[in-house]
Amino acid sequence: MEKHIHIPHALFTNEQFLFNIMDQLFDIVFLMKVEEGPRFRYERVSPAALHLASLTDKDIGKYIEDIYDHHVANHLNEQYMKAWETKSFVTFRDRMNVEGMRFAESTLIPILNEKNEVTHIVACTREITDVLQKEEQLEEAQQLIDSLFTHSQEAFILFDLFGRIIRINKEVERLFELRKEEIIGKTLFDVIPAYKENIEQTLARLSEGKPLHAIRLTMRTKNNKNIYVSVNASPLLNKNGNIIAGFASLLNITDLIQTQKQFKQSEKLHRHIVEAFPEAIIIRTDDEITYANSVALRMFKVSTLGDFRNKPIQQWINTVQLTITAKDGEMIPVQIDVLPFPYETNRTALMMIKPIEPIAVNQKEETDTERTEFIEKVTDLLFTHEGVAVLLVDVYQFKFINSFLGYENGNELLNQIGIRLNKVVDPHTLWTRISGDQFAIALSYDRQDEVKQLANVVKETLQEPYTIGNQSIRIGVHIGISYAYDAQLCADTLMNNAEKALYFAKMEGTNIIKAYEPHMSNVFTRKMQLEHALSSAVKNKELFLLYQPKVNFHTRSFSVEALVRWKHPQLGFVSPAEFIPMAEETDAIYDIGKWVLRQACRDVAFLRQSVAGCMKIAINLSAKQFLDEHLVEDIQHILQEEGCDASCFILEITETTIIKNPEQVVKTLERLKKLGFSIAVDDFGVSYSSLEYLNRFPIDEVKIDRSFIQNMINNEKSKEIVSAIISLAHNLQLTVTAEGVETEQQAQFLIEKQCEQLQGFYFSRPVSLEQLPNTIVSLKQIMETLKSPM
Repeated sequence: MEKHIHIPHALFTNEQFLFNIMDQLFDIVFLMKVEEGPRFRYERVSPAALHLASLTDKDIGKYIEDIYDHHVANHLNEQYMKAWETKSFVTFRDRMNVEGMRFAESTLIPILNEKNEVTHIVACTREITDVLQKEEQLEEAQQLIDSLFTHSQEAFILFDLFGRIIRINKEVERLFELRKEEIIGKTLFDVIPAYKENIEQTLARLSEGKPLHAIRLTMRTKNNKNIYVSVNASPLLNKNGNIIAGFASLLNITDLIQTQKQFKQSEKLHRHIVEAFPEAIIIRTDDEITYANSVALRMFKVSTLGDFRNKPIQQWINTVQLTITAKDGEMIPVQIDVLPFPYETNRTALMMIKPIEPIAVNQKEETDTERTEFIEKVTDLLFTHEGVAVLLVDVYQFKFINSFLGYENGNELLNQIGIRLNKVVDPHTLWTRISGDQFAIALSYDRQDEVKQLANVVKETLQEPYTIGNQSIRIGVHIGISYAYDAQLCADTLMNNAEKALYFAKMEGTNIIKAYEPHMSNVFTRKMQLEHALSSAVKNKELFLLYQPKVNFHTRSFSVEALVRWKHPQLGFVSPAEFIPMAEETDAIYDIGKWVLRQACRDVAFLRQSVAGCMKIAINLSAKQFLDEHLVEDIQHILQEEGCDASCFILEITETTIIKNPEQVVKTLERLKKLGFSIAVDDFGVSYSSLEYLNRFPIDEVKIDRSFIQNMINNEKSKEIVSAIISLAHNLQLTVTAEGVETEQQAQFLIEKQCEQLQGFYFSRPVSLEQLPNTIVSLKQIMETLKSPM
C-alpha cells in the first residue's frame, strides 16, 4: 500500500517549526527540492547534522551530483528517484560519510502539492551502527542455537509455562518416534501422559526459577518400546529477568541402563559365589578393607560391612603374626591366603582367612536382606523407576525395652515387627532391618500420596500392642522419608537423607513422620554448633520459661507446666526437642535443670499475687537428672535459697526413667514425696506402658501421650487405649492428664471419660509468665462451653 503525505501549506512554509520537531527525532534531516529532470537539490538540513553527512553551509543549494562523487551520487539519486516515482516512503540502509565504520538508516518522505506532484522530499536519517551490531549478535546467537538444535545428540524441547511445546529438534522425533507435526503445539501432558503429576511439579518449579537435574523417566514410545531417559530442565528468562519459558534436554540412556543391569547381574552372581564360600573373604584395596563376606563379618564379630569398609587393614589383621582382632578385642590365630589381582590402578587383593581353631559365633537368623544388599537393590530400583522413596523406621527407646525385657524378648519384639512389616508391604517393596532398632523400606511410586499412605499404615501397624514374655507392650516409632529427586539418584544419599529426616522426626515428638527437606542437609553441622553453645546458654542468660496451662474440668482449677526455651544469639529459637537430647548427651542438662527449678521458684511469687491460690507448676526431670545421686540435695538447696514450698510443684518424669533403675527410683521418689512434691509420669503409653508395674511407685498422676490423643477421633483403637488408661489409672487412684488436646471434640470425649486434666493448644499454647493471668481468664470462658459428663 502506497504511503503519501500531504502537509498543509501553512505548516510547510514554517520550515523552522518542521525542523525543530524532526531534528529531535532523527540524527539528520534534509529537505530536498525536486526540480526538473528530476534533480534533487539540498534546500535545508538540520544544523547539528551537517558534519554527519560530510556537508558544509556552502553545500546548501547544490544538487546531489555537485557534492558527492559519481558512485555516491548515483546511489543517492537512485533512492530519491524511487521516492519521486512511487510517491511513497523509501527506506534504505547505508554507510555514513564519516570517519570509521558507521551506518545509518534513511527514510525518504515525498511531499505532494494540490496537483499530486512531488515538490519536495524530506530525508530522515538515524544512525544504526549499534542496532546492526546487536542484530549481527542476535543472528549469530540464533545460528548457534539452530546449530545446537540440529547437531546435538540430546533431544531438546522448548515449551511455555503451561507446558505447550514451542520448538523441538530431530532427536525428539527420533526419541518419541513421532513427526514434528505431531508434537509442536501439543503439551508435555499429551506427549508424556504417564507423568502428568511430575510435569505439573516441574512447571511449578520452573515458574519459581528452580531448575531440575538428572530426572530419570521410563517411557513407552509410539511403537510400544520401553526407553529410559535422563531429563534436565531449566527456566528461560527475558531481558527483564522474568521467566517466560522452559527448556528441557532429554538424553536416551536405555543402552546405559541395560548395560548397568547386565553388569549388576554379573556382579551379583560373583557376589553370591563369594557370599556362599565357606571361608571368610576380605577384599583389600590400597591397604583398606572394601568388602567382607558374611562369614568374615561373623568372624570379626561386626554386624554390617559399614563397620569394616574403608578401615585400615592393620586395625583388624596382623599379617606378620597371622592373627585377627575381633570387634570385642579378642585375638584369633588364623591362616591367611592372599590373591592379588588388578583393579583399575589400585593395589587390590583378595584375602581368604581360616581360623586355626574353631570359633563359636552367634549367627542370628536372617529374616531380611543385609544393609549392603539393600543398598544395591535400591540402586537397581533407581535405574528402573523415576519415583523412588525410602522410609527409615526407628523403634522409640528400643535399647530400654531390650534391657528391661531381656535380649531374647527384645529379639522377639524385632521379629514380630518384621512379621508385621512383611504383611503391610507388597511383594515389590523392599525392606530390611539395618540396625538394632531401625528398619528401612524402599518402594517405587507413581504418586507421592502412596508413600505417605504407606508410612501411616506402617506407623499404625507397629503401634498395635505386642505380646512379649506373657506381657502386653506398646512401642512408639519415628519415620523419616526421603525421595530420589532430592538425592541425585544415589542410594547412599537417599539413605542419608532419610536419616536426617528421622533426626528431625525425633525432635518433634513420638510417632512422628517427617519427610526430608533441603534445609536438613546441614543438620549435623548445626548439631555440633548447638552442642558447643549449649554449655554456656545458662551463663549467657539465653534460656527462658514459658508456661502451658493444664485445665482441671472437675475441680474448675488450673495448673501449669514450665517449658524451657532457648534463643540462640545467631540461630534464633531452638526447639527443646532438639536441644534437650543434646543437653543429656553433653551433661549440660544438670545446669539447665537447676536453672529451670530456680526460675520457677522465683515465678511462684508472681503467680501467688496474680492468681488466686497456689497454682501448681509442673517441672520436667530428664532421666539423666533423675538418676543423679545428688538430685534431692540440689533440689532442697534451691528451695531453701529461694524460699519456696515443694507443695507448689509437680515433678514430671518419663515412664522410661522409672523402669530403668526401679530400686533407685523408688528411693528417690519417696524422698521427694516427703519433701511435699507431687509426682507425674509423662508420655505414658509410648514405652513399656504397664500401670500394674507403675503401681509399685509413689506417683500421683499419669499423662497420656499426645500421639494417642491426636489419633483417637478417627481411630477407634486409640479411643480404646485412652479409655483403658483412664479406667486403670482411676482404679489405682491416679489423676489422669491428657496432653495434646487440640479440638473441642477431643476435649469433650476426654471429659466424658472422666479424664481430670486437659492440656493442649485447644486451651492455650505456652505463654510467658506475664501473659498467664489473662490466659487463665480466657480459659474460664472456654470451660463454660464444655458439657459436663452425663
